[in-house]
Amino acid sequence: MNLLIDIGNTRLKIGYALADGTRPQHLSLAITPAELPLLLPWLQQHHLQPQRALLVSVATIEVEQQVAALLQSISCPTRWLSSIHPCPLLHNGYDRPEQLGADRWLALIGVLAQQQHLHCPVVHASFGTATTVDTARPNTGQSDTQHASSALFIGGTILPGPQLMYDSLAHNTAKLGSGVGNQAHFPTNTRAAISTGIAAAQAGAVLRQWQLAYALQLGSPVLVCSGGGWDLIKEEMEKAYAQQQQQLRLAEQPVYYQATPVLDGLAYMSTQY
Repeated sequence: MNLLIDIGNTRLKIGYALADGTRPQHLSLAITPAELPLLLPWLQQHHLQPQRALLVSVATIEVEQQVAALLQSISCPTRWLSSIHPCPLLHNGYDRPEQLGADRWLALIGVLAQQQHLHCPVVHASFGTATTVDTARPNTGQSDTQHASSALFIGGTILPGPQLMYDSLAHNTAKLGSGVGNQAHFPTNTRAAISTGIAAAQAGAVLRQWQLAYALQLGSPVLVCSGGGWDLIKEEMEKAYAQQQQQLRLAEQPVYYQATPVLDGLAYMSTQY
């Protein structure tokens, strides 16, 4: 059994995969770095005895060392994955592949592994501390082994996540304060105005990348969303996406939500390394 650990800026997400890469989706743990000691009783509660751990991290070296020390205490070997680890599903098209965030790389692998839409572009929007919007397209016309992956990562954007936008307004304006309001077409109170503006900004950034992927003329892109900030922009995103497809006279497709794409990517990579 492979233990899977995604060490993010705010939380650690933990799951496991069987030897064939199968991952029980219902069995996962999300904790803060301060709650790391909860990992051991969680393993015991579910009778899990990992043979090794696959990890990806965007956190500080101090948090990584804490995780490594805990795994060492139970004699669990570790393998840290990054964006330079090749994957049969995806080729890294970043200018300098090693600079691509490991979480973005593994998340897009997880999306491709779960969604299996390798015949058309895929746009993955992750609403975390930062919002990242990454795009992969079918990797056509490549015959050399270096580029023999099913899809090609062609780039993405980064912007502050929904909660970070809220916090920025609360911390840097004198009278707006904090709090989440209802979204509306024409907000008539400040809380609603802020929530509507943030949701519109997030959805607009995602639709920009979707439109660019559509312009590749490789088929209607699949849109997959994830991350803890999804609930804050879900309504706006779904409405804006539906309107976009109607304007282009496309058969309407839903926004797919994937709870833990990084863990799904680690599960897939556990069969490769």
